[in-house]
Amino acid sequence: MSYIQDNLQAGEEIKYKANIHWYIFVYPVILLLLGACLSSARTSFIYYIGLLLLILGLFQLVKRVFIKLGAEYVITNKKVILKSGFLSRDALELILNKCEGLRINQSIMGRILGFGSIVVTTGGATNTFNYITNPMKFRNEINAQLQ
Repeated sequence: MSYIQDNLQAGEEIKYKANIHWYIFVYPVILLLLGACLSSARTSFIYYIGLLLLILGLFQLVKRVFIKLGAEYVITNKKVILKSGFLSRDALELILNKCEGLRINQSIMGRILGFGSIVVTTGGATNTFNYITNPMKFRNEINAQLQ
């Protein structure tokens, strides 16, 4: 059972669930491809650089798979739940009418591919959640629940 399902209150229902964008896998794939190309070289120095890139790429890939598996970003009819972490957990449950600030950051690549970061401010605390698919829809759904 997921963290979200385990922590829903009576009468609370999920209105929108955001996902982590596939773009988080671009960097590890580039490292793996570059490492595979360089490790096939006949020069020992280039070969070892290629192996190093393969190891770094594999490490980054595993790390980002855990990020994707551990992230749950949900809007219910009562609150916003932002949870990240697979082995450890960072969860923010924000009652909708207590929402002080919600900022969306999108790079040029994020705007083109449809992902961004959501920065939530509550009582002086700031939490950032990166690589959210379609952050504008996430924000619009929060506003729809507030009405």
